[in-house]
Amino acid sequence: MVKNRIVDIFSQIGFNISEGPEIEDDWHNFTALNLPEHHPARDMQDTFFIQTDPDVLLRTHTSSVQVRYMENNKPPIRTISPGRVFRNEAISARSHCIFHQVEGLYIDKNVSFADLKQTLLYFTESLFGNSKIMTATLLFSFYRTQRRS
Repeated sequence: MVKNRIVDIFSQIGFNISEGPEIEDDWHNFTALNLPEHHPARDMQDTFFIQTDPDVLLRTHTSSVQVRYMENNKPPIRTISPGRVFRNEAISARSHCIFHQVEGLYIDKNVSFADLKQTLLYFTESLFGNSKIMTATLLFSFYRTQRRS
């Protein structure tokens, strides 16, 4: 129900919906996102790898869907990627090994941080009513997308 509402909100402002496999390969889940070989996210304690093939795993985020979308589409791109993701975590009242995530990707000329803030404000007000958002800048340089060689 919530996922459908999120999809409706983003569809109203021109985003399309992209979906991808829940069983993913190493390239799309880690390497294309510039996660180094020894990054903690690749650790066996954090990721469900398929025992018969260590390059196959249950996706840990929906960023892999964005990689696949960019492989098949040229800018401008405006898409969201909702879906289930899997993390090898202890199940408790606060966390579970399966949860849902939505990521957005907007690539075009003259798109700025102001567009991001306005999109997030529109989304939160549409979903929750009168809202206020706060932003902080952090650099995650390991998330730059790489081209496959």
